[in-house]
Amino acid sequence: MNSKENIKDNSQGSSPVISVIIPFHGEKDDLFGCLKGLKKQNFHNLFEIIVVESGIDNGIKQLTDKVKNIVLISSHSLLYPGKARNLGVKNSKTDLLAFIDADCIPVSTWLYEVYSSLKNGDEMVIGPVINLYPFHPIASVDNLIQFADFQKHRTSENVDHFPGCNLGIKKEIFIKSGGFPEEINIGEDSKLSETLIKRYEARISFNQRMVVKHSGRKKIFSFLKHHVSFGYYRGYSKQGISSVQNRFRSSLLYSVLFGLRRLIIICIRTLQWNQVGIARIIFYFPFLILGLSAWVFGFWKGNQEVLKGKS
Repeated sequence: MNSKENIKDNSQGSSPVISVIIPFHGEKDDLFGCLKGLKKQNFHNLFEIIVVESGIDNGIKQLTDKVKNIVLISSHSLLYPGKARNLGVKNSKTDLLAFIDADCIPVSTWLYEVYSSLKNGDEMVIGPVINLYPFHPIASVDNLIQFADFQKHRTSENVDHFPGCNLGIKKEIFIKSGGFPEEINIGEDSKLSETLIKRYEARISFNQRMVVKHSGRKKIFSFLKHHVSFGYYRGYSKQGISSVQNRFRSSLLYSVLFGLRRLIIICIRTLQWNQVGIARIIFYFPFLILGLSAWVFGFWKGNQEVLKGKS
């Protein structure tokens, strides 16, 4: 995707120890909350913040003008998250990278935990992604469907993928991997996870104290549209689909059973790592089924697209 970028650097020639990279295309209030959370970090070393925005919004310039040690990269064209993050890395000054999304707010110790984990030998580290609005049914379910594998009390065992919204990684291994895929708008973090683990045998550590709070979608239409897109990507990319399962992908029943499997996994993960969250599943169950139904529909459409290409 061709783009032209403007770069505004407020870092004043400083020498930070870690770069925080935020891709942005959406609500300014989300970015304001994220930057406010970064301002409150209990971290005594200097760090830089790199915001990569799509659309050239003057309101974003005014917002970032109030933040020290920030670099604003503004693109005239839409950047998918992978492209935006890679552009942030390209303009970073440090060997340690921390990724967070604009709709996430880090707890006050977040950056300290990212930095400590990477300095103590971890190549990659991730942490919990929890609800910013636990009592909002749609936002809570949106968070649960996306981040059931990253609940607060999980362990570092068998971590085979990471969320782009809460990731620390050494620049050396990031560059070696080729970075995030740039031409897809969903699943770029899963693709990079797969590359790093399979090709470079990298290990992902899980730090329970490295917490971000994700706002989630609060409107029903955007919630459903989002999970249709996630399901479509999963079906189209054949992620997690074995050669045996591949024989049945033309069937709608296959997609429904895959959705049922996701429901079971969400419940099991919550029982394992966040027993209190079971009450939320019970109370918000109709919204959970609605979101998973949207995911199943998208998954089925993605499968049909693959089969159409083979015919």
